[in-house]
Amino acid sequence: MNESVRDIRSYELGSRLLEDALHALQEKTQIQGGGAPLAVTTHHQPDAAVDLSIDGQCYHYLVECKNKVDRKVQIDQIALKLQQIGTPSMLVTEYLSKELASYCQTLGLQFIDTHGNAYLRAPGLFIYTTGEKNEYKHQYERAPKGLTNQAALRVVFALLSKPELIKGTFKEIAAMSNVSLGTAHNVLGELLRRGYLIADVKNTRTLLEPRRLAEEWAINFPLALRTKLNRYRFTCPDPSWWESVNIADFHASWGSEVAATKMFRHLKPSTQTMYVDPKHGRDLIGRLVKTYRLRPDPHGQIEILERFWSPQVESVPGIAPPLAVYADLLGLMDPRAKETAQLIMEKFIEPSHYPD
Repeated sequence: MNESVRDIRSYELGSRLLEDALHALQEKTQIQGGGAPLAVTTHHQPDAAVDLSIDGQCYHYLVECKNKVDRKVQIDQIALKLQQIGTPSMLVTEYLSKELASYCQTLGLQFIDTHGNAYLRAPGLFIYTTGEKNEYKHQYERAPKGLTNQAALRVVFALLSKPELIKGTFKEIAAMSNVSLGTAHNVLGELLRRGYLIADVKNTRTLLEPRRLAEEWAINFPLALRTKLNRYRFTCPDPSWWESVNIADFHASWGSEVAATKMFRHLKPSTQTMYVDPKHGRDLIGRLVKTYRLRPDPHGQIEILERFWSPQVESVPGIAPPLAVYADLLGLMDPRAKETAQLIMEKFIEPSHYPD
């Protein structure tokens, strides 16, 4: 890995570390914090600047971010560096043991970690918390997981379906993916570690190799996410029933072959897949069954599933995003469907990430 990429990854990890620590601090103490990493150009510069506020008081700190601190000699070095800065400063790290927290207090080194432990001392402010430990928060040195769970698949799907979202906030990404803020944070960290994501010194993210990521997503989608969705099978005496459906009336989206037919206008679908709003799924399905005389059939050509994405990521209302259509077609295990899937990849997925 070249130095510039390593520096960018260190920068992004520092940003995640800082955000997690500030979130843990607020949960434990109600102290609100906001900050941002700085572009470090010399050894003695801080990694970030942070403002903490409580009861109308604001406290400004410069920050040294360290993923892992487990020796007193590290704390000595950090304390020396922060002393040279000469202004209120603190250490931000993943976890400090009781012993090391006590040592920091002895040295007068203020700190916060991602588990809610903290030592902060300023006029009108004193916080000293140790012993908090949440094993699930150890995330900065883990091996990459890949797209093996439905939460990761939801986030990656949103990023690939709405390319500009990669530059959004974690809150925006979480909302579009229908996942928690912490989950969005963790998934982007995994993409960073796996080389799918980089960020420059202004924290502007860029998604790398979208086709390879899309293909990995499609491989994992059938078992890790699709099988977790509520789904129903039906049959209909009229094979062309879907042509008269006004999809907007049902707050739904076509997937698989019907979606591909609407994209290319020259296909004749033998199956029909529909994704419906999960909040109103039963009512919508009931209306469909009554209106089009659908009959339950575990082997029927009609499949209705709950929609797993925000409608805002659809480029065409009423049609599933191309990545979902691509994966659905591959899942049919049909040469004709596979050929159409490749056309969708080349025409609708890749160009959105490699604009002219």
